[in-house]
Amino acid sequence: MKRFCFALLLTLCGTASPLSADTIAPEPAEPGFEGGQVGGDVSDLFGDSAWFGRYRPHVGYRYQAGDTIGRVGGLSSFDAFFPLLEGEDSDWLTFIDARLLLGDDNHNLGSNIGLGARQYLPEYQRTIGGYIYYDTRDAGYANFGQVSGGIETLGDIWDARLNWYVPTGTTRKQYATSHINSGGSYQFIGHYLYGGTFTRYFQAAMTGLDMEAGAKFYTNDYMDLRAYAGWYHFQASGSKQAWGWKSRVESRISDVVSLNLSVQNDRVFDTTVNFAVGIQWPSITGLRNGPRSDLKAWDRLGESPERLRAIVVSNQEVQDPNGGMLINPATGNPYYFMHVATGGNSDGSYEDPYATLAAAFADPRTQQGDLIVYDHRTGSETGDFVLAPNTQVLSEGPTQFINTNIGSIQLPGSGTGINPDITGSFTLNNGSVLSGFDITTTTGSSIIANGVGNIRVANNTINNTTAGISAGIDLLNVTGSVTFDDTTISRTNGVGLLIVGGDADIAFTNSPITASSSTYGVRIQNAGGSVHLGQINGTGNTFDAFVTSNTADITIDELNSTGATSLPFTVQNNTGSFTLNGGTIANSAASGGQIDGSQNVTVRNVTWNSPGGHGLRVTNSSNLTISNNTINNANFDGIYVLNSSGNITISDNKIHSILTAFDTAINVTTNADTTLNIDNNIIDSLLTIGGNGIDVTSTAGNATVNIRGNQITSIANGFGTAISYTGNTTGTMNTTISNNKIYNTLGGFGDAIDVSINNGSATTTISQNTIDSDDLVNLFGTGVSLTLNTTGSTTSYITQNVISDDTNAALFGDGVYLEIDRGTNHEVQINNNKIAQNGGIFDDGIDILMANGLGASANVQVHNNILDGSSGIGGRGLDVAVFSPDQIFMDVMNNTTDTSLDFFAGVGGTINITDLPNLSANNNGATINLLGPGTIQNNP
Repeated sequence: MKRFCFALLLTLCGTASPLSADTIAPEPAEPGFEGGQVGGDVSDLFGDSAWFGRYRPHVGYRYQAGDTIGRVGGLSSFDAFFPLLEGEDSDWLTFIDARLLLGDDNHNLGSNIGLGARQYLPEYQRTIGGYIYYDTRDAGYANFGQVSGGIETLGDIWDARLNWYVPTGTTRKQYATSHINSGGSYQFIGHYLYGGTFTRYFQAAMTGLDMEAGAKFYTNDYMDLRAYAGWYHFQASGSKQAWGWKSRVESRISDVVSLNLSVQNDRVFDTTVNFAVGIQWPSITGLRNGPRSDLKAWDRLGESPERLRAIVVSNQEVQDPNGGMLINPATGNPYYFMHVATGGNSDGSYEDPYATLAAAFADPRTQQGDLIVYDHRTGSETGDFVLAPNTQVLSEGPTQFINTNIGSIQLPGSGTGINPDITGSFTLNNGSVLSGFDITTTTGSSIIANGVGNIRVANNTINNTTAGISAGIDLLNVTGSVTFDDTTISRTNGVGLLIVGGDADIAFTNSPITASSSTYGVRIQNAGGSVHLGQINGTGNTFDAFVTSNTADITIDELNSTGATSLPFTVQNNTGSFTLNGGTIANSAASGGQIDGSQNVTVRNVTWNSPGGHGLRVTNSSNLTISNNTINNANFDGIYVLNSSGNITISDNKIHSILTAFDTAINVTTNADTTLNIDNNIIDSLLTIGGNGIDVTSTAGNATVNIRGNQITSIANGFGTAISYTGNTTGTMNTTISNNKIYNTLGGFGDAIDVSINNGSATTTISQNTIDSDDLVNLFGTGVSLTLNTTGSTTSYITQNVISDDTNAALFGDGVYLEIDRGTNHEVQINNNKIAQNGGIFDDGIDILMANGLGASANVQVHNNILDGSSGIGGRGLDVAVFSPDQIFMDVMNNTTDTSLDFFAGVGGTINITDLPNLSANNNGATINLLGPGTIQNNP
């Protein structure tokens, strides 16, 4: 026992410091070894200690490079060999052999601890032995243990050994699975759906044995070489049996270094090659005086047994023949199905389905939620169904897909094209899906969702004929995502869709809503999030779309309304955005649509026919886009915008009046900072008595107003001013009226362009407009009229306009009329205009008047204009009249006229003319008339 304890102590302490001992006398040579000794005396380590005899402990390190049976990658082992008991003549030995293992693959640990015994048989010159070990191994995903052992016979030339390995405890462990969509079919088994390729991954410790035999085939003073061949067999549950062969070459190149090369092959581990280098100290065999170069059987009692050091582990992949159970990735749970089929009467499994939805919903498992009720019928049923959370109710009618852990897959049997008929309703819950039913409701709502969210309704038809105000679709305080796909909704005598409260993102895709004889086709109130509706169809409703007090961003793709008894749509007090993208609205009792107290509104691609009020009425709103619409025969204004502000765009609209009387086509009043663009609209009136074409008034704030590229036509009718702008604000106004075309034929037309600045400061540009009256017997007012009635500073440009009347028997007012009533800081340029008349009664080409008596002053430039009118009666090319106490500074150059340039200064009025003496010459020889009792003088 003392020797055993001392050996264990040496295991723990190693060889950090040598033990002091006296050198013992050399032992007599063994029989057959009379040749003396080879160097490598280790007596300095253990001296003359009585604890050890001929064989001493040794420690070492061995590295095996490459794969081998049941192991991938290299293996390091830290070895310790301890003699326990030794015969008196050293012909037998018991020992402990221990090692710590470290694998290259993930640096996993293992161990061997063994007890062995050897006996030298001198009569046979052979050593025989046996040993038993307990081994451990961390294989990466599992920890294994095994009992192993073996027997051996070692000779001077020939060796043979047999080892066995038996795992203990847990011998097989599943460490992972994989599930992939490999195509193929899917199948219901019980309440679950299986399919795809499902693979289980195991590690298993293998039971087995190996055997080898070999011989020394070369030796010299420094090394010996031995060659071995053998076979092995390993097996484990779930693996093929590994029957294989192996071969090995071993070399000892000194008393401390060994080399080992092995090759193995079997059908489980294939061919592996392994190379090992071992270092043992003080010597490989642990001999007191070191090994001989030509090792005999007796010398090998103290060497470590040759065996597989790491537990043999099989990495297994096992595929389930049914595929894997499909998982809902949203919950991590398997999809659970409750089946409904004609003739069923059992537990709702696929093999024994329920006969009705009512029976399926009565199942306590259905009430727990997180499942799919799958209806395989083509029949009908009556009932009101309340869904538990995360419940899907699907039929085989449409092609049904579910999202799984292996991707989106089609449910077996779906896609028949026949939906079951349900008379009743569905009340949805969080995570509900309803798909593939034809629903008829005669009492209450068809679809109800209250305080829940993440809902999908798809591939249904809904027909609700309930008497009263209940909604076909009732969405109250919903949250998350709410989608309606490929579902048609029809409602008579009630609300088609009601959305109240909540903050959901609601979307209707390919899901038209049709309502008739209802108060509201769609009503959206106090909603947040977003609402995107597709097509709304209304006939005889009070309101087809009623949108009020929402923070949501709301979009309607198409609104078709006929005979609305009030407004086809109204938007009130919305702080989110509202967009109407198209539709046709006909014969509404009131306006074709109304926006009030809202912001970020877009109305486009809508056609209005004969609205009873305005085409579109907007009040007290901001940030508007009204574009690409058509308005026919509105009773009042075509587009009416009152007290609105922000960015307003009214563009590419067509506004027609045929055989009716409309008021102004586009009428806008702004009351705060505004950028207004009225561009590329077409306005015409035929056989009507109509108001203005475009009428804009700024009442407060700063205003940038652009009226560009519009076409306004009056045919055989009475029409007011084509384009009118009135600036009443105390702010700053920047107004551009350009590239417009204004026509009048056989009718009465007021002013073509009329701008009045009554307050504030202003920059006004009126340029490149075409104003033309080209038919018989018509009345046309002033071409361009500009009135400056403000004490603020103004700069005005009237340039490059074409104002003509090329017919007979026409009455035409002034081409350009400028009136300056008050203020002393006015700059006006009237340049490069063409004002011409052939026949008719024409007043003045350019008429400038200062007659308000408030001491106004202005600088006016008149350059490069064509001012014709000699065929008319009483016309003047330029007529300037100034009365007391006003004064004007005129710069008149390079104008052409066939009449005269007249200047009249009333009593107290002053006209200052640049280069007055050369005025005629500077204007192509025009006749100059200087008139009146006031002052007309040269302004050098």
